[in-house]
Amino acid sequence: MEQSRFSDHDSDLVARQLADELLKIEATLSDVRLAVHELYQDRAGAEAYLAYLAERGFPQGPPSAAQSADALASPAPADNRPTPAEIAQSQEIDQSQEIAQSQEIARHQMGQVAAGTEALSHISFYSGNLIAELVANSAYSALVFGERRSGPSAILRAICYDQIGKSGHTILDVLDFHNGEWGGLEDIRLPDGSQIVVYHTVAVHRDIDAVTQKLASVAAEVKRRQRTQRTPALTEGETVPYLFLLDGLSEMHGALPGWSADRRSKDDTFSQAASHLRFILCHGPAVRVTCVATARDHESCLCDATALGETKLLFLGRVSAGHNGGYRAIDKAVEDKSLLPAPQDRGRYREAISVVKQRMYPVVFTPNGIPRLGRLANFSGYLHEDLLAHYQQAIEQQAIEQQAIEQQAIESQSEQQTWEVQA
Repeated sequence: MEQSRFSDHDSDLVARQLADELLKIEATLSDVRLAVHELYQDRAGAEAYLAYLAERGFPQGPPSAAQSADALASPAPADNRPTPAEIAQSQEIDQSQEIAQSQEIARHQMGQVAAGTEALSHISFYSGNLIAELVANSAYSALVFGERRSGPSAILRAICYDQIGKSGHTILDVLDFHNGEWGGLEDIRLPDGSQIVVYHTVAVHRDIDAVTQKLASVAAEVKRRQRTQRTPALTEGETVPYLFLLDGLSEMHGALPGWSADRRSKDDTFSQAASHLRFILCHGPAVRVTCVATARDHESCLCDATALGETKLLFLGRVSAGHNGGYRAIDKAVEDKSLLPAPQDRGRYREAISVVKQRMYPVVFTPNGIPRLGRLANFSGYLHEDLLAHYQQAIEQQAIEQQAIEQQAIESQSEQQTWEVQA
């Protein structure tokens, strides 16, 4: 869908191919509607695109209730006008079809979740991949919340791997407070001798100063790109994607034991770190700076309601083999009125999480846009050799391209000198 939206090719042909693919994979209308609303933030644009797909063959089958209502709103010729009995029968058929379709969608969205209790009978588990939706954009801001061993660090590695696979020119910058493993990236050094992954221990108050300085440097890069963006021309080097990952923001609170929220907000070093992070999250995507950070929960991520509202939020719940991890990050999100304002949604997800805990399902919850609860995939495959090998290939490709550019510059300079001599 994203390709068809920005493609320079025949958009009608792309839409027809997309409709065919959706039919082949038996995509449901509800899933397609969610995906379209992710790409088109305004409802009118999303509905227009759905209508555009419908004209080209998706979805197949009888018209929906809305389409039937539109058809009934246009008066038919006098000799073919339906009788009141026929209209009532048509509406009854449409209603039964809608019920059958909603039941099928619910069954499809349940995925591998067994419907064995009354609580599960009306809970729709999202069948799409929320992480794939996250990395589909060219630049974005995201916060991943979950307890240790629930998977936030693994998702950061997966995002890093995805970014490397898309482009070898991406600037990678990883700040890890957990001193974990990065699948080989921790041993890679850049041409200037610096490391991609920098480990920083936050144990006491003075350790926060180094974090603040790092966040200030990234915020300064965002501001520099903003200034450059206002100029008529952008050079290639100024449009290079920048991926900034922070693993373990909650460790900042550990350096301030017993401090209240008010006391933290009045501390210069801590408040400056929070201010820089909020600026990066809110303004980075517009200048191709992607920032993804992890924390145990949204109350310990240095962000206020404004930054949370402008950032993609993922709440993880998983219990590992050693009974580590848990669902507390999701519990706090569901009970936070600023994140999930509708009371009916709150009650529905309370019930869903209760069932999830009983059956120990690994799940991911997002309150952004349409609140969704889906099964959390296993990202352990992104932790080892693949990440290192892929990065090395990207570096080699980048070196080859740079060498070709330099050679072209030398040849161009030589031609210029030859022309000047001849002149």
